[in-house]
Amino acid sequence: MTRFVSITSGKGGVGKTSIAVNLAMQLAQRGKRVCLLDADWGLANVNVMLKLQPRHTLEDLITSNLRLNDVILRHVAQGVDVIPGSSGSERMTALTPEELGRLADALQALEAYDFVLIDSASGIARNVLALSLASPEVLMVITPDPTSMTDAYALLKLLHAEAYQGRVQVIVNHSRNHTVGRHSYDKFREVVDFYLQRKLPLLGLVQEDARMQKAVLAQQALCCRNPESPAARDIDALAGQLLLEHDAVETRTTADFWQRYLVATGADSLTQPVASGVTETSADIVRPQQADLEQQIESLTAQIDALITEVIQLRQADKTVDDTSVVPLDRGRRRLRSCCPERWVAELASDYEIIRTADGSFPVYQLEQPNGEVVRFACHSVDDAYATPEPQSTSS
Repeated sequence: MTRFVSITSGKGGVGKTSIAVNLAMQLAQRGKRVCLLDADWGLANVNVMLKLQPRHTLEDLITSNLRLNDVILRHVAQGVDVIPGSSGSERMTALTPEELGRLADALQALEAYDFVLIDSASGIARNVLALSLASPEVLMVITPDPTSMTDAYALLKLLHAEAYQGRVQVIVNHSRNHTVGRHSYDKFREVVDFYLQRKLPLLGLVQEDARMQKAVLAQQALCCRNPESPAARDIDALAGQLLLEHDAVETRTTADFWQRYLVATGADSLTQPVASGVTETSADIVRPQQADLEQQIESLTAQIDALITEVIQLRQADKTVDDTSVVPLDRGRRRLRSCCPERWVAELASDYEIIRTADGSFPVYQLEQPNGEVVRFACHSVDDAYATPEPQSTSS
């Protein structure tokens, strides 16, 4: 059966579509039959990114009663088939239940593929959330930008509220290097684990790569234009990891996927009669619950933003010290002679570990000096000095 994988994000501009396009092609290069569905109903970008000029789009499946074979673009690159979305169509952002039903019926013929990658829109709109709820696998794309993580957390909280039972994995995009990307993931994972009690595995990291932007401007896939670039190799690793997990994930029939999608949007039970004989729509039932949930998300997002701002201010409080060198103290104790931005330290460090104390936890970085000696230090306070601790968990 087919693996449906929804690629989503809490906010736009995180490189979600670039990852979806290149991941589809990397899977196809490994011999898999792949279909890329551009599910940003009103602002589709896959056709722009690949310099496609489709004669028909998803909108035509609804308005012109076309078949899927009339819309799908076959063997676009590396053998990937593309179902182009509609761009600039306000109608596609507010489909009626009947139109959603026609769209789902038209997309039933995807059973022949090994993978259907769904490039969904960003945000927490109901039709966006429904695609993730219907998918057994969700790839959440974030960046080290705090706003990306807070918006992604809001989306995860909605999935949690809907009792989503599928597998959610994280991709950290635009990482300056793997150490910084891993550190961003660790912070995001700890928040999700603490507030939602949900394990959030890391699928992989994609480094910041100037050649990715050049490929976008040239309207080409990076894996075709610069297959040896760092970002292309990282996305190839994502494809390999997805294939390794084949036996651990759920496959789903096309009919089952679209049935779940219709249920998630509320279109499947829009006009079911109640006991009193009065017809009550699911939108009437869901709207008060959704309003309460959105209010809770806004409140939580504001709290997270305030915490992030406070942490940034604390880290920047003592940045004016002249000497920024890192030196060892006697008796095996280590400290920073002065405070430097943690992102600089993360880039220089060869490794790190998480130290847990009674008051919480913090990363301890390792830096190899020219003489071969390894210096270990923490960045959370200029006055930190400690004996070599017993680590409770090691870096991965």
